[in-house]
Amino acid sequence: MAQDLRSFLDLVKRRKPEDFRIVSKEVDPAYELTALVVKLEREAGRRPVLLFERVKGSRFPVLTNLHAGRARLAAAMGTTPEGTHARYLAAMERPIPPRIVPTGPVKEVVLTGEKIDLYALPQIVHHDGDAGPYFTAAISFARDPTAETWNCAYNRLMVKGRDTTSIHLTTGKHLFEFHRIAEARGEPLPVALVIGVHPAIGLGALAIGSIDEDERGIMGALLGEPLELVRCETSDVLVPAHAELVLECEILPRARTPEGPFGEFTGYSLGERQREIVRVKAITHRRDAIFHDITVAHLDHMLLSTIPIEANLHRAVRAMVPSVRAVRVPGPFTCFVSIEQRVPGQAKNAILAALGADLYMKRVVVVDEDVDVFDDRQVNWAIATRCQPDRDITIVTNTRGSDLDPSAREDGSTAKWGVDATAKPSLAAYTPRHRVPPAVWQRLDLKDFGL
Repeated sequence: MAQDLRSFLDLVKRRKPEDFRIVSKEVDPAYELTALVVKLEREAGRRPVLLFERVKGSRFPVLTNLHAGRARLAAAMGTTPEGTHARYLAAMERPIPPRIVPTGPVKEVVLTGEKIDLYALPQIVHHDGDAGPYFTAAISFARDPTAETWNCAYNRLMVKGRDTTSIHLTTGKHLFEFHRIAEARGEPLPVALVIGVHPAIGLGALAIGSIDEDERGIMGALLGEPLELVRCETSDVLVPAHAELVLECEILPRARTPEGPFGEFTGYSLGERQREIVRVKAITHRRDAIFHDITVAHLDHMLLSTIPIEANLHRAVRAMVPSVRAVRVPGPFTCFVSIEQRVPGQAKNAILAALGADLYMKRVVVVDEDVDVFDDRQVNWAIATRCQPDRDITIVTNTRGSDLDPSAREDGSTAKWGVDATAKPSLAAYTPRHRVPPAVWQRLDLKDFGL
């Protein structure tokens, strides 16, 4: 499989030409990019990949809405929409280690010293109230300062100067830990921020696992071959050779700067906080680089993260309840799980497994296998008819959650809750559901009745 963004765009254009649109009219990066994506979805019901050729204030074209379709993300992994979870779980279980190559297209232009200018990149402001321009599609590549342990993750960057950004490090996550190790030693943490990659690489970066699991191997497994990496110009950090653009940086020790407000995936604009500072030491990119933007808090953003989260939760629940049937993340901090409950208590085990598997997970609803977790109406029906609040709701207090949750305490401390919406004592012994006789259902054809 090709490892570059452009090859994937060619695949999209071949498979479904209407899913790729080029906009030639100049657009203002302040609000207009996000507004056009959202307006196109709400008023026309369309979610194509959009390439804006002329962006005010920058020579770089902007690509956005890349991930706003499950079929597109499935194609990036070489599977069908129905097969995304199995494909992702297989990649997590059988990673393919990366391969270092001498050079790649991302090295065609190398900018250092006075040539570094972040203001030359598209200065995209996404929502009303944002504190300034943000880079939202940057994937961090970094190594533990004390070990050969690598981490990749998405981190938002607020432009602060020609060679400076802030970075949002989620408390307790792996890049946060790497920086704290370096900071305790009084050292900056070398990091590369990669913009514009094949979606399989982006999906791999969002894998949730232990700190010693290498996301680069998951990227390779999703691509079907080793991820090709090149060494940075200013550090030993390794980056995808076929990326569009790389910011070679370091996260400074014992330095913070005001960051935000910024409209996040929760649907809220979260206020100013003190964040870590990134100093850019070099920029490398393709000669005709495409600048990738993620339309934050909309489907482009939400769907990309959902597939890895669901796969990880499925793996975690399966370890406790082997008869898990499906997992769905329908919204922020929320998970629906269906299981075939073979012994009493497995629903609660599933709740605890899901809450423990993901820092961000705050609410888990477990239902029987006869309930479709991809149908909100069915899940709500199960809660209403198979759950007693005083018996079936579990609340866990004083746990670590997301500091992006506006209802949590400022440090991200939160409560979490699980809802056991399974039939008691068992589905087989519960009041039966009404249904149309299966034989009648099978023999009726709507066309025979003009329907």
